[in-house]
Amino acid sequence: MNLFINGSNREQNCYTILKDIKKENDELISLSRKDIKYCLGCNSCVKKLDNFCVLDDYVSQNIYQKIIDSNKIIIASPIYMSSITGLLKNVIDRLYPFYYHNYFNNKEVYLILSGQGTYEDNEEEINDIIKYFLGISEWMNFKFTFLNYFCSGSPQDNNNIKNFDNNYENKINEIKDMLN
Repeated sequence: MNLFINGSNREQNCYTILKDIKKENDELISLSRKDIKYCLGCNSCVKKLDNFCVLDDYVSQNIYQKIIDSNKIIIASPIYMSSITGLLKNVIDRLYPFYYHNYFNNKEVYLILSGQGTYEDNEEEINDIIKYFLGISEWMNFKFTFLNYFCSGSPQDNNNIKNFDNNYENKINEIKDMLN
């Protein structure tokens, strides 16, 4: 099973991309409207806890086990304020027990980004996000691959990425091939 994570605060463009890529036996979760608490930095997860974290929320009740059960993790995030969404960053912060207890060893993590401008308009931000993921992949010992960037258009247009990104179908097919 592959795990697809929509890191957007909405179920629109990134959600659409992931739905178009996933196979029937894959799992797609959307972080929007979920009870996701902030990491407390308490280091309780350094101890071997049955539930990985002292916080009881969507991350501890659902995401941890789905990550353990998955072969590949495919994340999609829009670019907000030159980075991934704060919502996705909160979930990444909560993955500290996976580092400490080596649950990410040799997992494959893939990233898809979307944004309002062209790739060239967002190249610096895209490269910064890739560097961030490469840094945590080295630290947490997972294989990281950047899959693609999708242009979602202006704020008025950005609710139908299939119609706005001219290469949408080609990109989807390329990503499916890379994940096989």
